[in-house]
Amino acid sequence: MTVQSRCPDRDDEAVSLASRIGLTLVTDGDVIPEGEMRIILLSDRMELWDQFSRRKGMRIDFEGIDRRVGNGSLSHKQPLAKAIGRSSETVVDATAGLGHDSFLMACMGWHVQAIERHPVISTLLIESVRAAMDHPEISTAIEDRLIVHEGDALKILAGMESDPPDVVYLDPMFQDVHGSALPRKPAQVLRRIVSPDDPEEERRLFESSMKIARQRVVVKRSDKAAPLVEDVDTSFHGKIVRYDVYLTGKNKHE
Repeated sequence: MTVQSRCPDRDDEAVSLASRIGLTLVTDGDVIPEGEMRIILLSDRMELWDQFSRRKGMRIDFEGIDRRVGNGSLSHKQPLAKAIGRSSETVVDATAGLGHDSFLMACMGWHVQAIERHPVISTLLIESVRAAMDHPEISTAIEDRLIVHEGDALKILAGMESDPPDVVYLDPMFQDVHGSALPRKPAQVLRRIVSPDDPEEERRLFESSMKIARQRVVVKRSDKAAPLVEDVDTSFHGKIVRYDVYLTGKNKHE
């Protein structure tokens, strides 16, 4: 991956960004080599380009996410909202990626802490939140309910023992592409940038999540995939994904 500024006012920002996350800085040229992905800084936004991008790339923001109420993604009748639960107030999205679900949960009223370990992906997620704060409608929708942490979710969760979240949300990477938890283009981007998760690491993260969460752990899966862990308490099904719910503590017996 590389970084390039196409706005003189953001040249210094591009230099700093490339240095911070260990990417090569490109100072000129519009042609992107085959197989390369490039973070492009424009005057009003950040985009992700590849060899097929010509006049525009994939925007790094939340503007394209369906924010309609009722039949849209913000309905509390949606499977995601049912899985999180109305009695919950705080959620940790321990595998946030580009933040699609973190954003939706924040819009629906939950206070969300999004954790992403990969420095490039976390940078794109932080940029999305920054852009959201500059957008009148979106900033009103999420207010101050979405915070991003870059780092190892196991370590960050361990530091939450004194003030644990109600829910820990997990969306393990690299399910079947047709059952992806994200829209197709962002899902492809994640698969190109991030290495596959180790099944043992997924298991350890789940176990840590079960110890920390006050009420439940929610795991997003392709609807045809086996559960990440057996003994699911309940599941909520969408068109191509489902949300497996594992109750913790006293909730297990209610």
